[in-house]
Amino acid sequence: MDFPSPIQLLLSSLTLEEKVGQLFLLAFAGHDLEPIEPLIVNYTIGGCYLSQDNASNPIEAKDLTLSLQKLTQKTLHQIPLILGVDHEGTWGVLVPFSTTGPGNLALGAAENLELTYKIYNIFGKEMLSVGFNTIFAPCADCNSNPQNVIIGMRSFGENPERVAQQVESAVKGANASGIITTLKHFPGHGDTTLDSHRNIPKVNKNLNQLEHEDLYPFQRGIDAGADMVMTSHILFPQIDPINLATLSPLIIRDLLREKMGFNGVVLTDSMNMGAIKKNYPSDEAAIKAIQAGVDMIMLAEEHYDHDSTIYIERHMNLIQSVIQAAKSGKITRERLDEASGRILTLKFNKGIFPALSTTLNLKPQFGLSDYESVALEAASSAITILRDRSQLWPINFNQPLILINCVPRDAYAILSHTRGIGPNQTEPAFDVFQKELIRLGVNIKVYHYENLKSVTIPEIIRSAHSFIAVTEDYPLPGTDFETNLQKELIKKLSVSSGERMIVLAFRSPYELSEYPLVSTYLCTYSSRPCSAQAAAQAVVMKKSLTGKAPISVL
Repeated sequence: MDFPSPIQLLLSSLTLEEKVGQLFLLAFAGHDLEPIEPLIVNYTIGGCYLSQDNASNPIEAKDLTLSLQKLTQKTLHQIPLILGVDHEGTWGVLVPFSTTGPGNLALGAAENLELTYKIYNIFGKEMLSVGFNTIFAPCADCNSNPQNVIIGMRSFGENPERVAQQVESAVKGANASGIITTLKHFPGHGDTTLDSHRNIPKVNKNLNQLEHEDLYPFQRGIDAGADMVMTSHILFPQIDPINLATLSPLIIRDLLREKMGFNGVVLTDSMNMGAIKKNYPSDEAAIKAIQAGVDMIMLAEEHYDHDSTIYIERHMNLIQSVIQAAKSGKITRERLDEASGRILTLKFNKGIFPALSTTLNLKPQFGLSDYESVALEAASSAITILRDRSQLWPINFNQPLILINCVPRDAYAILSHTRGIGPNQTEPAFDVFQKELIRLGVNIKVYHYENLKSVTIPEIIRSAHSFIAVTEDYPLPGTDFETNLQKELIKKLSVSSGERMIVLAFRSPYELSEYPLVSTYLCTYSSRPCSAQAAAQAVVMKKSLTGKAPISVL
């Protein structure tokens, strides 16, 4: 491959071991850099996966990224690090300081490409302002399966054309900020029912189906200038009956590279997820992925499931295994130069050489009023009336407005225990909605899930013209938010008062098919605070709701 002349010169000066080091993007726990330092200094790893676990506010983030890039000064060639974060809207870092917007599904419902561009441009500006130079976003998955437990609101929707338009705008907006962008999860995680954090999902589609459905948004994102593509740990038996996408030369080399024309960096999803860890030895999986055409091996969760005292040893052993594979010819010199050259070229093209000059003078830019206004506008534009048989919208609240929180309070605990990965918000959507209504002067009466054990449901709503029952969901890595108890309560309420009940969903609307008796259903497609604020303002101002469902709802 032809690389820029400075990179060609640098590549020719690197040892085999240094080239292999560049192929690894690794995570570490907490604020202590001791575990990662030898991997940066002695093994010249290419980058780090960072999360809310490593930095919970902008000042911590700036100090962290500066310290990490300083470690590269101890190496001969002082190659800067890719410092990547899962900041995609529905998932985010530096929450609540960062502007997450309402998330991708809500952006799909808003159907305003300019807003999507602006949101992703904000993502880039905020993350770069503290030294995070890469976002693992946007999700280009078409969420066509209502039973999908891990993508859901992280997707822009199910229609390939609409998703493709959103992906293109997201990539262009982020690129305009200067940040590295990543399309994921190739060739598509949208039609799965199993979370690949847990084990291997299977998608039984042929190439023609994939090209017309799942692959189209990826192609538009590639054409828009996405820097990286993240592979999925999914089996596509009609394309490759043996290998997961991450390990498949048919999917990476033949499809992504040759057919779709992607010349950037191919990055794996975390190689410590259940789909890989439960089925392959770690060294075998890494070698197979590189042989298949992957450029960079990500271990985003390696520190979460074993004793930290053996963290360094495990990673060094893994890197050494790849070094031996390169020395023995299992990984060819051509493949090694191609992969490491692409990574170095990406760093060069995105202007992160030299590391310190781009990090020393950082000025965190978070919570700007312009950013918050864009987020609120996007959230407001997304809200959709999916059903209103009894014409309960706009809401009449001359009497106290009755709110029922259908989520058991203890279900929220998981939101702040996701290992720094995921929504990372500690304040539930319902609480934000309630506070905003009070701020706007609405007289409300609140019943929580737990209260309903001591109060009969007809007693609550006997005098109300209408009332709001709130449901929520949050996509969480490797686990599920409690929704079954919410559904049971909604069904119970709907039997006696379905024609007077407004369900306000801070989630995707897939649940609606289970509520035939519910009269009115409003959806924000998001559990983010800006969506809860927008919903409260819509109630008070009796707004016309203009969102369009980005997924099919029965």
